[in-house]
Amino acid sequence: MRLQELFETTEEDRALISLSSAIYDALQQYADEDLDTEPEYDPDFDHIPTDTPAIVVGKIGDLFDTPVRGLDNLTIELLSPEGMREKMDKGNVDVTKGPKGDIKGIWSGDNSTVYFNKDYLGSNSLKSTITHELRHALDDVKSGGQANKVGGRYSIPRNKAYRGKTNDPELGNVHYLAEPAEINARFTQVLHSMVPVIARAVKLAPDQIEPAIMRAFKKSLEAHHISNLFPEKEKSRDYKRLIKRGMDFIQKETSHAKQLQK
Repeated sequence: MRLQELFETTEEDRALISLSSAIYDALQQYADEDLDTEPEYDPDFDHIPTDTPAIVVGKIGDLFDTPVRGLDNLTIELLSPEGMREKMDKGNVDVTKGPKGDIKGIWSGDNSTVYFNKDYLGSNSLKSTITHELRHALDDVKSGGQANKVGGRYSIPRNKAYRGKTNDPELGNVHYLAEPAEINARFTQVLHSMVPVIARAVKLAPDQIEPAIMRAFKKSLEAHHISNLFPEKEKSRDYKRLIKRGMDFIQKETSHAKQLQK
């Protein structure tokens, strides 16, 4: 895997986005369920129950028919906000936070489990969080557990100026934001954000479609703290690779959306 160079296929991106939407829809059935349930013992289900109240939704491969075969053995759990904070403090995990610092999603390679904050069920922002954590999970699977390893090659920013820089007055923890694995996960969120944008844009006049899409693409790159990590823009090989990947995704998604319009 060439994760250090931020290279993934748009087909894989699209599969992750579709899977995250399916997971989001499936989780809605637990909105009114208490966080004290565990599945009955099943010898074929080798998941180790969490030590905090949780809803163990199950393994992705048992719940969904998806081309992302590498995620079949991953378990999905729902936790309370308190449970999410406890999980964050226990081991090597990736964490996605909300605007107020609350934890929305966690990927734990140690447990092969993705955890989501039950309080966010019903929030559209959870779809993006699911996509983010699935990307981390898949990158870990593809790299043999190296993608999110603390101190590993995928957690070292390519730009040496960002290494160890954790308190930037504008961006915050730049070291974390600039990690190749983290950029990759946030970029998949950018692509996810483009799906509804493109669906709306193809209904516009032909000469307005591309400008509307590109404005949204630029805005999403900024919102997910990607473009501001590359002030040199096209002079950066990594930035050019990301943009090429984004344009390929946008082109294919736009063609698909136009076909649906006919």
